[in-house]
Amino acid sequence: SVGSSMARAGDSGSVVMGVSDDVEAEAPAQVLALILSADGSVSERALGLLDELGAFDLLGVSRKRFIELARDCSCRIDPGLCERSWLSDEDIGWIEALLDAVRQPDDRILVCRLAAAAMEDDGLVTHGARLVLDHALAHWRIDAGTLPPASRKARAG
Repeated sequence: SVGSSMARAGDSGSVVMGVSDDVEAEAPAQVLALILSADGSVSERALGLLDELGAFDLLGVSRKRFIELARDCSCRIDPGLCERSWLSDEDIGWIEALLDAVRQPDDRILVCRLAAAAMEDDGLVTHGARLVLDHALAHWRIDAGTLPPASRKARAG
């Protein structure tokens, strides 16, 4: 792909500095992992639902890689998020860099649909997950009311 011959110095560094091809390819999965792990970790139930929806295939990552991404995100997000009703400036900075790495509108909608489905099904719409999803919807200018449900049927085609 374009840019893969560029120096890969940014791979181990922060997402904020220079988004590499690898990061961009995984960006939709990373955003979903971030939303679902905002309060610490992704539940087994949410992972099961993502499996059923074929989410890992749609996102182009393995279940194992998704769990790694979630672990990485939950380590980075401010642990005080559960007690607050806002995202810190620091959180917003790197979250928006990650959101901006998801360039395709279809990918953005997919991430929001999968996140909403997992949060609804899990029955525990955690405070942090809701904050991050709401921020993603606003940042991407997506109206939550227009999101089609994430069902297996929606994947046909």
